[in-house]
Amino acid sequence: MGVTQMLDVNEPILYSMTEQEFANWQIQQGRRVIHHQGRYWKQTFTGFYEPLHWIARLTPQEATFSTLLSWGFRTALHDKNASEANSSIPVHLLSNLANYGLQNLSANRRKHLRQCQKKVKIFQLTCPNLLQQQGYEVVVSAAKRTEYFPALSKTKYLASLVNYVHSKRRLILVGIVGNKLGGYISGYAVDGTAYFEHLYISTETITTNINLGLIFEFVQACQRSGTIHEIVYGLHAPEDEKLCIFKNSIGFSVHHIPARVQINPAIAQLIRWWYPYKYYRLTGRK
Repeated sequence: MGVTQMLDVNEPILYSMTEQEFANWQIQQGRRVIHHQGRYWKQTFTGFYEPLHWIARLTPQEATFSTLLSWGFRTALHDKNASEANSSIPVHLLSNLANYGLQNLSANRRKHLRQCQKKVKIFQLTCPNLLQQQGYEVVVSAAKRTEYFPALSKTKYLASLVNYVHSKRRLILVGIVGNKLGGYISGYAVDGTAYFEHLYISTETITTNINLGLIFEFVQACQRSGTIHEIVYGLHAPEDEKLCIFKNSIGFSVHHIPARVQINPAIAQLIRWWYPYKYYRLTGRK
C-alpha cells in the first residue's frame, strides 16, 4: 500500500463542476445524455427522465420533457417557483454547509466519531491500485450485509475502476483499519451541490464507525472548496428507520424540494398500489 496512492485527509478539496462539465464527463464515461431546453437530462428508468444534475432547480419553462417513448419525468424547481410545483423530491440534505461541524452531530455520534478517529486512518485516494487490490472484497461484504445492491463480478468491478479515480471530478476517501482497506466513499459536485455516490464498508470494520468518519471528512472537503453550499445524501426512505435516524443524527435532515413530476396516470396508479414507498420517492406524496 504505497503512500503515493493517498493524500492526507486534511488536504482533499472537492471541486464543483459546471453542469456542462458534468455532462461532458458523463458522456466520456459512456452515459447517454440528452440536451433539452438548455439543460442536460438522463433516463433514470426506461422511459422516465430526470436532469443529469439531479436536484438542479429549474424554471417552469425548463421543467418539461416530451418524447414519444416517455412515460414521465421529474425535476426540482426554484423556490421562487414553488407555487407551480405539483410534487416534491424528498431528500436528506445538508443545506447549511458553511456552518457544519461537530455541533451538528448528536452527542452519541460525536462519541462514535472520536472512536473512529482513534481506530481508522482516512486518506484521499489518488490512484486505483488500492481498490484494484482490496476494493472488491469490501464491496461484496457491503452487498451481502445491506442487500441494497447486487455485487458485481470481480471482472466487472475491476473494469469499473478504469478512469474511476479522477481528482478533478470525483473525490474518493478511503478508511484504513490496521493495514487493510475497511471502506471508502466517493462523490462529486455540480454547480455548488455535492452528491454522495458510493459508500462501501466491510462488515468486519462496522464497529469502528468508519462510515461516520468517512462521511464527516467528505463534508470537510466540501467545505474547503468554498463553492459548495449543500450536500445530498440520497432520497428519504422512511421504511428504513435506522438509516433515517443515522442521517438525521449527523445533520442530513429530510427536505421536500418543490418539484414538477409528470407520470402517465395508469403507471402512476400501479406504482402507488404495488410500490408505495417508490411512489413516495417519485412524487413526495404518500
